[in-house]
Amino acid sequence: NNLLSMSAEKYLVFGGKTGWIGIQLVEMLKAQGKDVTAAASRIENLSAISEELDSVKPTHLLMSAGLTGRPNVDWCEFNKEETLKVNVAGTLLIADQCNKRGIHCTIFGTGCIYEYDADHPIGGKGFLENEPPNFDKSFYSKTKVPKIP
Repeated sequence: NNLLSMSAEKYLVFGGKTGWIGIQLVEMLKAQGKDVTAAASRIENLSAISEELDSVKPTHLLMSAGLTGRPNVDWCEFNKEETLKVNVAGTLLIADQCNKRGIHCTIFGTGCIYEYDADHPIGGKGFLENEPPNFDKSFYSKTKVPKIP
């Protein structure tokens, strides 16, 4: 029965067409013989997301899409509205649509959330997952580490 349920899994990957992490996820899942589709819709487009979710009918959604800016994250400093629309509102929209449909949703993210300090010098020990972020000086970082009052 476990084998049957595993074969029924269907993955939809947002960020799987152009994003580095998403492309890696799609390739990894394909190599494992999984049924996987790279999402075509933009994460800030509710109607396109709804249509794609209803058409593909995934059991699992892997969300790695986001806006990092071109040529680098400094772009986000001058394009805050678009950065918020994609990185915050778009991610919440995906999570909400998955929740409404009972689709398992895993959100992957990157961010500039750490900077070297006295306890973590260049070439020294790295940061651990449970250590709080110590860098929020860029707008991009602020969209990745929301401050909850």
